[in-house]
Amino acid sequence: MKRSLQNAAIFLTSCLIALAGIEGALRLWGPDVIRMGSAFTFHRFDPVLGWDNLAGAEGRFTRIEFSYPVRINADGLWDADIHDKAPHEFRVAVLGDSFTWGLGVGYGERFTEVVESRNVRFNVVNFGVTAFSPVQHMLQLDRVFAMKADYVVMAICLANDVYENVIFNAYNHPKPYVTLNPDGESFEVRGYPLPERVEVGSYLFGWTSHSRIISLVNLYVNQKHQKPLEAIDEMTDASVLYVPPDKLPPADRKRVADAFKLNELIMASMKQKIDAAIGPNRFAVLLVPTKWDYPGNLPRPDGDPDTVATNVLSSLSRLGIPAIDGRKVLTQDDFWTRDMHWNPSGHKKIGNQLGAFLEKVID
Repeated sequence: MKRSLQNAAIFLTSCLIALAGIEGALRLWGPDVIRMGSAFTFHRFDPVLGWDNLAGAEGRFTRIEFSYPVRINADGLWDADIHDKAPHEFRVAVLGDSFTWGLGVGYGERFTEVVESRNVRFNVVNFGVTAFSPVQHMLQLDRVFAMKADYVVMAICLANDVYENVIFNAYNHPKPYVTLNPDGESFEVRGYPLPERVEVGSYLFGWTSHSRIISLVNLYVNQKHQKPLEAIDEMTDASVLYVPPDKLPPADRKRVADAFKLNELIMASMKQKIDAAIGPNRFAVLLVPTKWDYPGNLPRPDGDPDTVATNVLSSLSRLGIPAIDGRKVLTQDDFWTRDMHWNPSGHKKIGNQLGAFLEKVID
């Protein structure tokens, strides 16, 4: 019996030493690679938004094709420190997800800084938060108004934003979501406020875990398990949004139509809030293309690369919201080879496109 306990103790000690060695090696040689440049490293729990940038967070963001430093300012934005508004300053708030936040390029290369370089009056405040969707952008507006923005641009990612409006557990992180009311013309925001205890498990066992081993396991096992709720309860991923309605069975056709309707209602609500707080004609939407929006890269064979953009553009036309269509200036060469995000040339083109638009609306 004593011998068995000794052997068990030796085995357990050996396992702990091995795990400690692996953990140490990952911390020394691979923390960024293990996290795969996960921007959740720079996030904090938020009871309304689900997550947000962590004020004061600093670190290096690394993936196979790029690496650069990140510093989140005191206001929780990856941007320069925000100062009092200067005379003649035209302050533009840009809301968006990882493309806006800057996944793939460093500070100074992002399209928001490209816009600033075109006109000394422009101060573009980057409100980007990775993995955000329009429902979360809508909930950010009070912060935008508090910073005295003169104009608001929402960058909508065509590949997944319409889908992520209606799911509760995106990227293994609970978030607010929207459901369509029975009248079909109004919506309800659900899923918040979130209890902070939800984040405890995520912090210990998720992207932001102190353990690199746990982060690695979570990355490859857990991050893909998302559970859509209520509004489109059987839509398992965003790719179905690219399928033309006539190719969908009736049930899926309704779920997709509801998702696009909800996105339109969110944009209408944002326009109404911005009109009231800043004034009319102070809101535009930038269409953010991914590789899915170009022929030959569709996630499913029955899809059409123009389907999502066509639906979003139709909504914007009905709402009277100006659209800046990023597909018009980008080519597939403006994306990283392995990563789905834009490289510096993509950001430069989008920045110049958005800058040219803003130069026409500046006071």
